[in-house]
Amino acid sequence: MKQLGKIGATAALMMTAVAAPAAVALQQDDGPKLAGETWVRTELFFGTDRPGPDVTEYQFSRFVNETVTPRFPDGLTVLSGNGQWKSDGRIVRERSKLVIILYPADGAAESGKKIDEIRSAYEKKFQQESVLRTDSTEQVSF
Repeated sequence: MKQLGKIGATAALMMTAVAAPAAVALQQDDGPKLAGETWVRTELFFGTDRPGPDVTEYQFSRFVNETVTPRFPDGLTVLSGNGQWKSDGRIVRERSKLVIILYPADGAAESGKKIDEIRSAYEKKFQQESVLRTDSTEQVSF
């Protein structure tokens, strides 16, 4: 029994010696290297229902061309979707537009002001309560 204990202890010691370099290597690895630079990704969710006729494709496209693009001429993405939320205990559904804008993190304060101008302009022009905004950071590479 004592002999088996020595063998077990020796085996454990050998396994530790073999495993130790791998453990050290894992500790030194910082994980996958992310490509590119850190940028901010802002998503704006525009509802199209309003008093009277809904916002048309043409009206939204014109809004993007006249209000969004001049503030972010380097590029953006517009997606169409169907949104829903709960209001006064009932589900409200409407067509929606999602605008995705990426910009360098070092210009976030100035870009944030431009984004708030876009939101305010849409709310006023199309009688909207709000335009949902989400922000996140992304690693981007072109």
